[in-house]
Amino acid sequence: MDESITFLHSSDWQLGMMRRFLGPDGQARWGQARLDAVARIGEVAERTGAAFVVVTGDVFEHNQVERQTILRACEALKRIPVPVVLLPGNHDALEPGSLWTSSQWLAHAPDHVTVLTETTPFQIVPGVELVGAPWRSRRPLSDPAAPGYADLTADPKTTRILLAHGQLTSLSGGMSDVPTIDQAALEAAVADGRLQYVGLGDRHSTTRVTDRIWFSGTQEVTSPEEDAPGNVLKVVIGAGEIDVEPIRVGAWHMVDHRVELFDEESITALEDWFAELPDKERTYVRLAGDGSLSLPLLARLDTIIDAQGEVFASVERWAKFWTVRPAPDAADLESLQLSGPARAAMEELRQALAGGDESAGAALSLMHRLARDAG
Repeated sequence: MDESITFLHSSDWQLGMMRRFLGPDGQARWGQARLDAVARIGEVAERTGAAFVVVTGDVFEHNQVERQTILRACEALKRIPVPVVLLPGNHDALEPGSLWTSSQWLAHAPDHVTVLTETTPFQIVPGVELVGAPWRSRRPLSDPAAPGYADLTADPKTTRILLAHGQLTSLSGGMSDVPTIDQAALEAAVADGRLQYVGLGDRHSTTRVTDRIWFSGTQEVTSPEEDAPGNVLKVVIGAGEIDVEPIRVGAWHMVDHRVELFDEESITALEDWFAELPDKERTYVRLAGDGSLSLPLLARLDTIIDAQGEVFASVERWAKFWTVRPAPDAADLESLQLSGPARAAMEELRQALAGGDESAGAALSLMHRLARDAG
């Protein structure tokens, strides 16, 4: 193909995904944001002159998503002004009961949207073929990309784009519980001219494998572990050349933050860090903390985190890495001015804490906070 072709590559929309740590309000807004990012892909297509859009797997979170999710997805797809090609992935595989064969999808899918259900090359525009490797079950028995290109031969007059979904053997670290994609075989198919681009899905961070093999990443962040989510790839293929550019379409942020908390200065530093973060209503913060604090400082910390949780999409202590311990001294406890059974309970908790019972420290902290608020 002598002329260049421009298209967009996306994946892992996972529409209908739940993130319970966001709470009901945050979940609703984040779910809508994932649809809004799909619509922004349409804006990018128009702005860049893209001829088509490909989505390499996991368009939906699973095959039993609510009817509302399917209908809203169809409305978002209508806002993409060029042909769209969707590949079933492991979350929305072509298995019995697949949503791709459901009455809801078939009745409402826009006419310019095609679902690749076979490995037969599909001409999307003159001179450009898409070859897909759709998942037919959630647990394939072999390399999930191989059926898309194993029988191809090079055609110098055609630009071929492979759409596949799954982890590369080279990136899985041996941790995948399903067969992985052979990177060496993909590179060989590119080198001998059978493929000019390989668009992959499943990895949620935009990842360049080689000049012509890319994971697009998810259109909107799903986890703090993702280091480059929220992009769509603009791909330009010309005579012997290729250019791939990530373009941001996501609007949300998910952040891990680690803190050492020992004194008032460290708590103030955390408060300042919260204040400087932008887009608070679209940001989830997962806190990892270590240290020990007096009961008044621990109560102040609780107040700060609770207040920030109302401002941000969500703020939570990362239970696995939250080891901030109460360190009450006699003055802290005497300041509560407790008497009778309450004082006896306080003394019992203090003894338990001295014996190494960390839950007693949490109870003392709560007692201090309640007494302070009552006062």
